[in-house]
Amino acid sequence: MMDKIDFVVTWVNGADKRWQAKRAEFDNRSLSKAGMSSDKAYRDWGTFKYWFRGVEKFAPWINKVYLVTDDQIPTWLNIDHEKLVVIDHTDIIAKEYLPVFNSNAIEMNLHRIKGLAENFVYFNDDMYLTAPVAPTDFFQAGLPVDMAVLSPIVAEENGTANFQVNDMEIINKYFTRNEIIKNGRILSLKYGKNLIRSLLQLPSKFICGYYEPHLPLKFKRSTFEKVWEKESQILTETTATRFRDKSNVNLWLFRYWQLATGEFVPKNTDKLGNLYSLSNDNSQIFSDLVTSKHKIMCINDGFEIAELEKQMVLLQDSFAKLFPKKSTFEK
Repeated sequence: MMDKIDFVVTWVNGADKRWQAKRAEFDNRSLSKAGMSSDKAYRDWGTFKYWFRGVEKFAPWINKVYLVTDDQIPTWLNIDHEKLVVIDHTDIIAKEYLPVFNSNAIEMNLHRIKGLAENFVYFNDDMYLTAPVAPTDFFQAGLPVDMAVLSPIVAEENGTANFQVNDMEIINKYFTRNEIIKNGRILSLKYGKNLIRSLLQLPSKFICGYYEPHLPLKFKRSTFEKVWEKESQILTETTATRFRDKSNVNLWLFRYWQLATGEFVPKNTDKLGNLYSLSNDNSQIFSDLVTSKHKIMCINDGFEIAELEKQMVLLQDSFAKLFPKKSTFEK
């Protein structure tokens, strides 16, 4: 019998005036410091219903879908669906830390979702199933399918480098370089050309970082519990940070822990999907979407888009071609 696998997805309606007012009440930072917490980061492309259509069409085997929101429910969502559980921030985060607008803080606490399966897949709301997926794409023999590829951390404006450095500080605190190389399945031939990344990093005295595919993350719930038991202070401090801060750790810490301990099944996960960034010309994205070129497509908001409304309509039209029928997750 297959172990249960749950999907978890976080979502915010950035156009919600009530939510905007709540955020503005607590946000006294300058726009330059807001970074990924700025308005553009919360822009709604009107495509979230297609996330659910993808789940129903391409992953009918899923056990439960947990939607994590801040007192927001899409108007079209069928909250009575037998596989759907809506989780409010108040269900997983202590009252003294709310409200929170920091994805790092929210994601630190996913293991607190009541009823969550030991094996779960975490999606951002811009990661869509666009072709059939099997349970074995995510878990095999009770372990997450992943790729332990070494890669230096790249610093860029409004990026995640600070979080990754903080994550790796914890990993290097508990695991030596030799332990990670021995137990972490760094040199698996299954990674294909990505193996070259690791080979280039081997001369280093330290494990500087891991390659991070922009795809849904596979977790053991118990991994969260283990890391919380060992590093409750930094995880609590991150939870208490209302907006993203350079002192935060992020969700990748739990993935890195699984990689360092070897608690995963090696596979070239790049073959599972592809990352796209929306721009002024999205013809390739639309083509790949309607033809189901990949099992999973992560479609990032490129932020600087001249004809925004036009591109929104074109993206919605492309999704509608792939998913013309409502899912049972919709009213």
